[in-house]
Amino acid sequence: MKRKHFTAAVISLFLVFALAFSFIAFADDELIWEYDDDTKTLYIYDGVMPDYENSYSAPWNFLILEVENVIIENMTHIGNYAFSGATHLSSVTLDNCVTSIGEYAFASCPMLTELTLGSKVTSIADYSFAYNGIELKDFTLNAPAGSYALHYIIKNNRNSDNKIAVNTEKITCGEYAVRITQTGGMLAYYPYTPKYSGTYKFYSTGTHDTRGYIYNSNYQQIAYNDDYGSSTNFRISSVSLTAGQTYYFGARIMNSSLKGSFDVFIEPVQYTLGGTIYAMNDPSGAASDIIIDEAKIDGEDTDGTYTRTVTEDNAEAVITVGNTEVTHTFSPDEDGDIVIMTCDLNGDGFVNGRDYAAMKTQNSKYKDLFANFVGYEV
Repeated sequence: MKRKHFTAAVISLFLVFALAFSFIAFADDELIWEYDDDTKTLYIYDGVMPDYENSYSAPWNFLILEVENVIIENMTHIGNYAFSGATHLSSVTLDNCVTSIGEYAFASCPMLTELTLGSKVTSIADYSFAYNGIELKDFTLNAPAGSYALHYIIKNNRNSDNKIAVNTEKITCGEYAVRITQTGGMLAYYPYTPKYSGTYKFYSTGTHDTRGYIYNSNYQQIAYNDDYGSSTNFRISSVSLTAGQTYYFGARIMNSSLKGSFDVFIEPVQYTLGGTIYAMNDPSGAASDIIIDEAKIDGEDTDGTYTRTVTEDNAEAVITVGNTEVTHTFSPDEDGDIVIMTCDLNGDGFVNGRDYAAMKTQNSKYKDLFANFVGYEV
Protein backbone atom coordinates (compact mmCIF):
# COMPACT_ATOMS: atom_id res chain seq x y z
CA MET A 1 0.00 0.00 0.00
CA LYS A 2 1.28 3.42 -0.95
CA ARG A 3 -0.08 5.99 1.47
CA LYS A 4 0.77 9.66 1.28
CA HIS A 5 0.45 11.81 4.39
CA PHE A 6 -0.12 15.53 3.92
CA THR A 7 -0.41 18.61 6.09
CA ALA A 8 -1.27 22.11 4.93
CA ALA A 9 2.39 23.21 4.89
CA VAL A 10 3.59 20.15 2.98
CA ILE A 11 0.76 20.44 0.47
CA SER A 12 1.53 24.09 -0.12
CA LEU A 13 5.18 23.37 -0.87
CA PHE A 14 4.28 20.32 -2.93
CA LEU A 15 1.88 22.24 -5.09
CA VAL A 16 4.09 25.30 -5.50
CA PHE A 17 7.35 23.53 -6.29
CA ALA A 18 6.27 20.22 -7.75
CA LEU A 19 3.15 21.16 -9.67
CA ALA A 20 3.34 24.95 -9.81
CA PHE A 21 -0.37 24.82 -8.81
CA SER A 22 -2.21 27.55 -6.85
CA PHE A 23 -3.23 26.80 -3.28
CA ILE A 24 -5.78 28.45 -0.96
CA ALA A 25 -4.17 28.71 2.49
CA PHE A 26 -6.03 27.50 5.56
CA ALA A 27 -7.41 30.25 7.74
CA ASP A 28 -7.86 28.10 10.85
CA ASP A 29 -6.33 24.94 12.29
CA GLU A 30 -4.10 22.67 10.28
CA LEU A 31 -6.04 20.03 8.36
CA ILE A 32 -4.47 16.55 8.33
CA TRP A 33 -5.27 14.06 5.59
CA GLU A 34 -3.85 11.08 3.77
CA TYR A 35 -4.28 9.50 0.37
CA ASP A 36 -3.93 5.80 -0.42
CA ASP A 37 -2.82 5.23 -4.02
CA ASP A 38 -3.78 1.57 -4.02
CA THR A 39 -7.39 2.00 -2.93
CA LYS A 40 -7.88 5.54 -4.24
CA THR A 41 -9.04 6.52 -0.77
CA LEU A 42 -8.78 9.97 0.75
CA TYR A 43 -8.67 10.03 4.58
CA ILE A 44 -9.45 13.32 6.35
CA TYR A 45 -9.31 12.90 10.08
CA ASP A 46 -8.12 15.93 12.03
CA GLY A 47 -8.41 19.69 12.10
CA VAL A 48 -11.12 22.05 10.88
CA MET A 49 -12.27 22.01 7.26
CA PRO A 50 -12.89 25.53 5.93
CA ASP A 51 -15.25 26.59 3.17
CA TYR A 52 -13.43 26.70 -0.17
CA GLU A 53 -13.99 29.49 -2.67
CA ASN A 54 -14.47 27.33 -5.75
CA SER A 55 -14.04 23.85 -7.19
CA TYR A 56 -10.26 24.25 -7.44
CA SER A 57 -9.50 25.47 -3.92
CA ALA A 58 -9.53 22.27 -1.85
CA PRO A 59 -5.96 21.12 -1.08
CA TRP A 60 -6.61 17.66 -2.59
CA ASN A 61 -7.87 19.12 -5.85
CA PHE A 62 -4.87 17.74 -7.78
CA LEU A 63 -6.30 14.27 -6.92
CA ILE A 64 -9.93 15.13 -7.54
CA LEU A 65 -10.21 13.22 -10.83
CA GLU A 66 -8.85 9.96 -9.41
CA VAL A 67 -10.16 9.70 -5.85
CA GLU A 68 -12.85 7.02 -5.50
CA ASN A 69 -13.44 6.86 -1.74
CA VAL A 70 -13.52 9.47 1.00
CA ILE A 71 -13.45 8.69 4.73
CA ILE A 72 -13.96 11.61 7.10
CA GLU A 73 -13.47 11.40 10.87
CA ASN A 74 -13.52 13.97 13.68
CA MET A 75 -14.92 16.65 11.41
CA THR A 76 -17.97 18.75 12.20
CA HIS A 77 -18.14 20.59 8.88
CA ILE A 78 -17.77 19.59 5.21
CA GLY A 79 -16.65 22.74 3.43
CA ASN A 80 -18.09 24.44 0.37
CA TYR A 81 -16.81 22.81 -2.85
CA ALA A 82 -14.83 20.26 -0.80
CA PHE A 83 -15.28 17.42 -3.32
CA SER A 84 -16.92 19.21 -6.21
CA GLY A 85 -16.05 17.65 -9.54
CA ALA A 86 -14.80 14.33 -8.13
CA THR A 87 -16.01 12.40 -11.16
CA HIS A 88 -14.88 8.97 -9.88
CA LEU A 89 -15.97 9.41 -6.27
CA SER A 90 -18.39 6.58 -5.45
CA SER A 91 -18.15 6.09 -1.67
CA VAL A 92 -18.20 8.62 1.17
CA THR A 93 -18.09 7.61 4.84
CA LEU A 94 -18.96 10.28 7.39
CA ASP A 95 -18.81 9.69 11.12
CA ASN A 96 -21.54 11.02 13.38
CA CYS A 97 -19.53 14.14 14.27
CA VAL A 98 -20.62 15.94 11.10
CA THR A 99 -23.10 18.71 11.83
CA SER A 100 -23.04 20.76 8.61
CA ILE A 101 -22.44 20.36 4.87
CA GLY A 102 -21.49 23.33 2.71
CA GLU A 103 -22.81 24.31 -0.68
CA TYR A 104 -21.62 22.32 -3.71
CA ALA A 105 -19.69 20.04 -1.34
CA PHE A 106 -20.55 17.00 -3.45
CA ALA A 107 -21.58 18.75 -6.67
CA SER A 108 -20.84 17.12 -10.03
CA CYS A 109 -19.98 13.72 -8.54
CA PRO A 110 -21.90 11.48 -10.96
CA MET A 111 -20.58 8.21 -9.49
CA LEU A 112 -21.75 9.11 -5.97
CA THR A 113 -25.23 7.61 -5.85
CA GLU A 114 -25.73 7.28 -2.09
CA LEU A 115 -24.76 9.09 1.10
CA THR A 116 -25.62 8.42 4.75
CA LEU A 117 -26.10 11.35 7.15
CA GLY A 118 -26.27 11.08 10.93
CA SER A 119 -28.63 12.51 13.50
CA LYS A 120 -26.23 15.35 14.46
CA VAL A 121 -26.45 17.12 11.10
CA THR A 122 -28.19 20.48 11.63
CA SER A 123 -27.33 22.34 8.41
CA ILE A 124 -27.18 21.38 4.72
CA ALA A 125 -26.59 24.15 2.21
CA ASP A 126 -28.51 24.48 -1.03
CA TYR A 127 -26.94 22.67 -3.97
CA SER A 128 -24.81 20.49 -1.69
CA PHE A 129 -25.53 17.48 -3.91
CA ALA A 130 -26.37 19.21 -7.20
CA TYR A 131 -25.03 17.48 -10.28
CA ASN A 132 -23.91 19.13 -13.46
CA GLY A 133 -26.64 17.95 -15.80
CA ILE A 134 -27.47 14.82 -13.77
CA GLU A 135 -30.83 14.60 -12.01
CA LEU A 136 -30.88 14.05 -8.26
CA LYS A 137 -33.36 11.19 -8.72
CA ASP A 138 -30.23 9.07 -9.26
CA PHE A 139 -28.99 10.04 -5.79
CA THR A 140 -30.20 8.60 -2.46
CA LEU A 141 -29.74 10.16 0.97
CA ASN A 142 -30.03 7.86 3.98
CA ALA A 143 -31.37 9.85 6.94
CA PRO A 144 -32.67 8.94 10.41
CA ALA A 145 -36.35 9.48 11.22
CA GLY A 146 -36.92 12.80 12.99
CA SER A 147 -33.60 14.23 11.81
CA TYR A 148 -32.76 17.52 10.14
CA ALA A 149 -31.37 15.53 7.21
CA LEU A 150 -34.80 14.01 6.57
CA HIS A 151 -36.33 17.50 6.90
CA TYR A 152 -33.89 18.72 4.24
CA ILE A 153 -34.78 15.90 1.85
CA ILE A 154 -38.53 16.34 2.15
CA LYS A 155 -38.28 20.14 1.92
CA ASN A 156 -36.21 19.75 -1.25
CA ASN A 157 -38.63 17.22 -2.72
CA ARG A 158 -41.66 19.40 -2.01
CA ASN A 159 -40.11 22.54 -3.49
CA SER A 160 -38.11 21.21 -6.42
CA ASP A 161 -38.66 19.11 -9.51
CA ASN A 162 -35.15 17.70 -9.03
CA LYS A 163 -35.96 15.06 -6.40
CA ILE A 164 -33.64 13.37 -3.93
CA ALA A 165 -34.45 9.73 -3.29
CA VAL A 166 -34.87 9.09 0.43
CA ASN A 167 -34.13 6.01 2.48
CA THR A 168 -35.12 6.09 6.15
CA GLU A 169 -36.33 3.56 8.67
CA LYS A 170 -40.09 3.17 9.03
CA ILE A 171 -41.44 3.74 12.51
CA THR A 172 -44.24 1.92 14.35
CA CYS A 173 -47.07 3.28 16.46
CA GLY A 174 -45.71 4.64 19.71
CA GLU A 175 -43.94 7.56 21.40
CA TYR A 176 -41.05 9.49 19.86
CA ALA A 177 -38.82 12.16 21.39
CA VAL A 178 -38.61 15.10 18.98
CA ARG A 179 -35.40 17.14 18.91
CA ILE A 180 -35.67 20.36 16.92
CA THR A 181 -31.99 21.03 16.27
CA GLN A 182 -32.26 23.79 13.69
CA THR A 183 -34.30 26.96 13.68
CA GLY A 184 -36.30 28.24 10.76
CA GLY A 185 -39.29 25.93 11.02
CA MET A 186 -37.56 22.54 11.03
CA LEU A 187 -40.06 19.69 10.84
CA ALA A 188 -39.24 16.39 12.49
CA TYR A 189 -40.62 13.73 10.11
CA TYR A 190 -41.53 10.16 11.05
CA PRO A 191 -42.34 7.84 8.13
CA TYR A 192 -45.15 5.40 8.94
CA THR A 193 -46.54 2.55 6.81
CA PRO A 194 -49.57 0.89 8.42
CA LYS A 195 -50.13 -2.83 7.93
CA TYR A 196 -53.88 -2.33 8.25
CA SER A 197 -56.24 0.31 6.96
CA GLY A 198 -57.98 2.32 9.65
CA THR A 199 -58.01 5.56 11.57
CA TYR A 200 -55.03 6.84 13.57
CA LYS A 201 -54.23 9.81 15.80
CA PHE A 202 -51.13 11.99 16.15
CA TYR A 203 -50.47 14.41 19.00
CA SER A 204 -47.74 16.07 21.05
CA THR A 205 -47.01 16.68 24.72
CA GLY A 206 -44.61 19.21 26.22
CA THR A 207 -44.21 22.87 27.06
CA HIS A 208 -43.68 24.15 23.49
CA ASP A 209 -46.43 25.48 21.26
CA THR A 210 -46.40 22.85 18.49
CA ARG A 211 -47.93 22.12 15.11
CA GLY A 212 -48.56 18.71 13.57
CA TYR A 213 -48.89 17.64 9.95
CA ILE A 214 -49.49 14.40 8.07
CA TYR A 215 -48.42 14.01 4.43
CA ASN A 216 -48.93 11.27 1.88
CA SER A 217 -46.09 9.60 0.00
CA ASN A 218 -46.06 12.49 -2.48
CA TYR A 219 -45.55 14.96 0.41
CA GLN A 220 -49.05 16.39 -0.03
CA GLN A 221 -50.62 17.49 3.26
CA ILE A 222 -53.65 15.43 4.30
CA ALA A 223 -54.06 16.57 7.93
CA TYR A 224 -52.98 19.49 10.10
CA ASN A 225 -53.54 20.79 13.62
CA ASP A 226 -52.20 23.63 15.74
CA ASP A 227 -53.25 23.51 19.39
CA TYR A 228 -56.39 21.44 20.01
CA GLY A 229 -54.48 19.22 22.41
CA SER A 230 -53.55 19.95 26.03
CA SER A 231 -52.08 23.43 26.52
CA THR A 232 -50.78 24.56 23.11
CA ASN A 233 -49.90 21.08 21.85
CA PHE A 234 -51.31 19.87 18.54
CA ARG A 235 -53.72 16.94 18.29
CA ILE A 236 -54.89 15.24 15.09
CA SER A 237 -57.61 13.04 16.56
CA SER A 238 -58.50 10.94 13.52
CA VAL A 239 -56.98 10.47 10.09
CA SER A 240 -57.73 7.61 7.68
CA LEU A 241 -54.68 5.68 6.47
CA THR A 242 -54.48 2.91 3.88
CA ALA A 243 -52.52 -0.30 4.48
CA GLY A 244 -49.17 -0.49 2.70
CA GLN A 245 -48.91 3.21 1.88
CA THR A 246 -46.19 5.36 3.43
CA TYR A 247 -47.12 8.55 5.25
CA TYR A 248 -44.95 11.23 6.82
CA PHE A 249 -45.96 12.44 10.28
CA GLY A 250 -44.36 15.86 10.85
CA ALA A 251 -44.03 17.98 13.99
CA ARG A 252 -42.52 21.41 14.56
CA ILE A 253 -42.32 24.21 17.11
CA MET A 254 -44.70 26.99 16.11
CA ASN A 255 -42.12 29.72 16.75
CA SER A 256 -39.61 29.13 13.96
CA SER A 257 -36.86 30.93 15.86
CA LEU A 258 -36.80 28.33 18.63
CA LYS A 259 -35.05 25.03 19.14
CA GLY A 260 -36.27 22.52 21.67
CA SER A 261 -37.66 19.10 22.57
CA PHE A 262 -41.09 17.56 22.99
CA ASP A 263 -42.74 14.16 22.56
CA VAL A 264 -45.12 12.97 19.85
CA PHE A 265 -47.43 9.96 19.83
CA ILE A 266 -48.76 7.95 16.91
CA GLU A 267 -51.59 5.64 17.97
CA PRO A 268 -54.35 3.61 16.31
CA VAL A 269 -57.97 4.61 16.83
CA GLN A 270 -59.66 1.76 14.97
CA TYR A 271 -58.52 -0.80 12.41
CA THR A 272 -59.60 -4.21 11.12
CA LEU A 273 -57.16 -7.08 10.94
CA GLY A 274 -57.34 -10.76 10.17
CA GLY A 275 -55.16 -13.77 10.77
CA THR A 276 -54.78 -17.47 11.42
CA ILE A 277 -54.18 -19.28 14.71
CA TYR A 278 -51.34 -21.80 14.38
CA ALA A 279 -49.85 -24.52 16.58
CA MET A 280 -46.10 -24.57 17.22
CA ASN A 281 -44.31 -27.71 16.20
CA ASP A 282 -40.59 -27.34 16.66
CA PRO A 283 -38.38 -26.43 19.63
CA SER A 284 -37.18 -23.24 17.95
CA GLY A 285 -40.68 -21.84 18.32
CA ALA A 286 -41.34 -21.59 14.58
CA ALA A 287 -44.99 -21.80 13.64
CA SER A 288 -46.16 -24.98 11.99
CA ASP A 289 -48.70 -25.14 9.21
CA ILE A 290 -51.18 -26.75 11.64
CA ILE A 291 -54.22 -24.53 12.12
CA ILE A 292 -55.91 -24.68 15.53
CA ASP A 293 -59.49 -24.89 14.32
CA GLU A 294 -61.08 -25.24 17.78
CA ALA A 295 -59.50 -22.10 19.24
CA LYS A 296 -61.75 -19.50 20.84
CA ILE A 297 -61.20 -15.74 20.93
CA ASP A 298 -62.83 -14.16 23.98
CA GLY A 299 -65.07 -17.22 24.16
CA GLU A 300 -66.17 -17.11 20.52
CA ASP A 301 -65.54 -20.21 18.40
CA THR A 302 -63.30 -19.94 15.33
CA ASP A 303 -62.30 -22.24 12.49
CA GLY A 304 -58.70 -21.19 13.06
CA THR A 305 -59.05 -17.94 11.13
CA TYR A 306 -60.54 -14.68 12.28
CA THR A 307 -61.30 -11.07 11.39
CA ARG A 308 -61.45 -8.53 14.17
CA THR A 309 -62.06 -4.81 14.44
CA VAL A 310 -59.80 -3.33 17.08
CA THR A 311 -60.25 -0.02 18.87
CA GLU A 312 -57.73 1.77 21.04
CA ASP A 313 -59.57 0.56 24.17
CA ASN A 314 -59.89 -3.06 23.02
CA ALA A 315 -56.48 -4.27 21.90
CA GLU A 316 -56.29 -7.49 23.93
CA ALA A 317 -58.11 -10.82 23.61
CA VAL A 318 -57.98 -14.18 25.40
CA ILE A 319 -57.18 -17.10 23.09
CA THR A 320 -58.39 -20.45 24.48
CA VAL A 321 -57.33 -23.89 23.29
CA GLY A 322 -58.65 -26.64 25.57
CA ASN A 323 -57.48 -25.69 29.06
CA THR A 324 -54.79 -23.33 27.79
CA GLU A 325 -55.46 -19.59 27.86
CA VAL A 326 -53.17 -16.99 26.31
CA THR A 327 -53.69 -13.24 26.39
CA HIS A 328 -52.87 -11.82 22.97
CA THR A 329 -52.29 -8.12 22.22
CA PHE A 330 -53.23 -7.04 18.72
CA SER A 331 -51.00 -4.51 16.97
CA PRO A 332 -51.45 -2.43 13.80
CA ASP A 333 -47.76 -2.97 13.05
CA GLU A 334 -47.58 -6.78 13.21
CA ASP A 335 -49.06 -9.61 11.20
CA GLY A 336 -52.38 -10.84 12.54
CA ASP A 337 -51.29 -14.48 12.79
CA ILE A 338 -51.30 -15.93 16.31
CA VAL A 339 -49.07 -18.81 17.43
CA ILE A 340 -50.18 -20.90 20.43
CA MET A 341 -48.06 -23.49 22.26
CA THR A 342 -50.62 -26.29 22.06
CA CYS A 343 -48.49 -28.75 24.06
CA ASP A 344 -48.49 -26.59 27.22
CA LEU A 345 -52.03 -27.49 28.18
CA ASN A 346 -51.86 -26.36 31.80
CA GLY A 347 -50.28 -23.05 30.86
CA ASP A 348 -47.41 -23.24 33.38
CA GLY A 349 -44.76 -22.29 30.83
CA PHE A 350 -43.21 -25.78 30.52
CA VAL A 351 -43.97 -28.86 28.47
CA ASN A 352 -43.77 -31.99 30.60
CA GLY A 353 -45.51 -35.23 31.49
CA ARG A 354 -48.47 -33.50 33.10
CA ASP A 355 -49.28 -31.89 29.77
CA TYR A 356 -49.04 -35.22 28.00
CA ALA A 357 -51.39 -36.83 30.53
CA ALA A 358 -53.91 -34.08 29.91
CA MET A 359 -53.50 -34.46 26.15
CA LYS A 360 -54.26 -38.18 26.42
CA THR A 361 -57.27 -37.53 28.64
CA GLN A 362 -58.63 -35.01 26.17
CA ASN A 363 -57.55 -37.15 23.21
CA SER A 364 -55.88 -34.02 21.83
CA LYS A 365 -55.04 -34.19 18.16
CA TYR A 366 -51.78 -32.38 19.03
CA LYS A 367 -50.41 -35.11 21.33
CA ASP A 368 -48.17 -36.40 18.52
CA LEU A 369 -46.32 -33.07 18.75
CA PHE A 370 -45.49 -33.65 22.41
CA ALA A 371 -42.24 -35.53 21.71
CA ASN A 372 -40.82 -32.43 20.02
CA PHE A 373 -41.42 -30.29 23.12
CA VAL A 374 -40.44 -32.38 26.17
CA GLY A 375 -38.66 -29.99 28.58
CA TYR A 376 -39.44 -26.98 26.36
CA GLU A 377 -39.79 -23.67 28.20
CA VAL A 378 -42.45 -21.63 26.51
